[in-house]
Order: sequence, then structure tokens, then C-alpha cells
Amino acid sequence: TIRKMKGIRAMKKTDIYDIADRIINHSNELGNINELITTNLGYSDMTKSHELDRLYFLTDYIKQAADDLRVLGNEIIKE
Repeated sequence: TIRKMKGIRAMKKTDIYDIADRIINHSNELGNINELITTNLGYSDMTKSHELDRLYFLTDYIKQAADDLRVLGNEIIKE
């Protein structure tokens, strides 16, 4: 792992910024997917059920993952 750490430190800042940008882009895509699912659930004729609860749980999970990725990408850019 020490060898791996040296490789990370040796990366050019532009490479790190590219990685951070990709992380943020993926975060935005997850956010868009989450909004689409949430919108479709709002128009769904599905009655209240365990399946619907699971879908809402998944949308919350996707939103949290997207937010975490966005924060990570922004932290990388700051450093």
C-alpha cells in the first residue's frame, strides 16, 4: 500500500482534477436519475406497499450517494 500511496502523490494535479470532475459528473448523473425516479413515483398509481417503501428508500440512498460523491469531488479540487 505504501507503493500505491507514492503513485497517488506522483499523480499530476491535472489528473487529480480530472478525476474529481468525473466524480462530480457521476454525482450529477445520480442526482438526475434520482429526480427522474422520484417524479415517476409521484405519478405512479402504485398503492402504498412495501415495494413502494423500498423504492423511496432507494431514491434516498441514491441521493445520499450523489451528495457524498459531490462533496468528495469538491474536497479533491480544494486540495
